[in-house]
Amino acid sequence: MAISEHLQLDVVTPSGSVLSIQVDSVQAPSVEGEFGVLPNHLPLLAALKCGLLVWEIGGKRNIAAIGPGFVEGGPDKVLLLTDLFASPAEIKPDTVRDELAKAEEALKAFGELYEGPEYNELQRDVDWAHARLEAYAASRAV
Repeated sequence: MAISEHLQLDVVTPSGSVLSIQVDSVQAPSVEGEFGVLPNHLPLLAALKCGLLVWEIGGKRNIAAIGPGFVEGGPDKVLLLTDLFASPAEIKPDTVRDELAKAEEALKAFGELYEGPEYNELQRDVDWAHARLEAYAASRAV
């Protein structure tokens, strides 16, 4: 097997491919915690959660917010299948803060009951809002 120097990073959402690029490394959030992939990584399959997708190209760090989904990685590629993706340029923080407040308010209505598909959907909305705000803030700090 040839030794790879780069990874092909592909991010696909239900609306199609949103990112396809050669990168030096990838970091993403899984349901088991953050993980990183470098060239020549052993095969990987994981479930994604809302959070930051970070990739480096020539020492430059790039960031986007991603939603739940799945990732497949290998020695020369990383494929993310996700429901949601937002680059910092697409994020309107005031709108996201409003969405976050509404989702958090709706979660409070569940009281002590932390289960069921409606609760899970609202929690995902809260997590997605946090991921976008974090991506926006991180992009401004660079």
